Amino acid sequence: MYSRVPACQITTYYYVGFAYMMMRRYQDAIRTLSNILLYIQRTKQMFQNKAQLYDQINKQNEQMYTLLAICLVLHPMRIDESVHSQLREKFADKLLRLQKGDAQEFQNSFSFACPKFLSPAPPNYDTNVNFHKEPFALQLKVFREEVAEQALLPTIRSYLKLYTTLTISKLASFMDTTEDDLRTQLMCFKHKMKNIVWTGSSSGLEGEFQSASEVDFYIDKDMIHIADTKVARRYGDFFIRQIHKFDEMKRNLKSLNT
Repeated sequence: MYSRVPACQITTYYYVGFAYMMMRRYQDAIRTLSNILLYIQRTKQMFQNKAQLYDQINKQNEQMYTLLAICLVLHPMRIDESVHSQLREKFADKLLRLQKGDAQEFQNSFSFACPKFLSPAPPNYDTNVNFHKEPFALQLKVFREEVAEQALLPTIRSYLKLYTTLTISKLASFMDTTEDDLRTQLMCFKHKMKNIVWTGSSSGLEGEFQSASEVDFYIDKDMIHIADTKVARRYGDFFIRQIHKFDEMKRNLKSLNT
């Protein structure tokens, strides 16, 4: 029903994408946000004659790109090329600061992109204290804790990509930390890279645990064994889509000439 009204569909996908992100279901959040951003790219001309609707969709478009940037930094994975190019073009500086682990940038991006929050409990009208910002502060606290837990994961990932086997002591010296702390971070890496992913069931809350990490590893005594799980990029599908697109344009031009 909601898909019949574009503004309703975009808003629904925005809230679903944000909810998935806060549930740490980054793969589902990235899929949801990518799909609706691609839809906006293709249907933007529909809203240009409606000024108020166009402004609202433009703002939500920027918010969703910001959420997508956060999710891709916390859980790197491949997305549609056209959406990725728009993200790199419009949000390159923001993306770079997020990738560097800038805590203030994470906070600013979350504050800009998140929806308004309401407390489920009524306020105490007997006091003069204003509690209207408490729901936002609570959600921001949860988000910042999640970001802090993942602060060292990009560094670990970058080292693991360079080796097939690596001793824990050597990696600990690279990261200037103790072996016990490194083991904890490696367990954190395993945990954070495994998410519940929707598998097509009727409920968007259901799913199965899947790992989308580009690198996988296991520890045998004091040795880390690393396997590259990145699938080679398939360029054929991209070219086939472009060929079909140009064929459709050619047919449309021919029909205009006749």
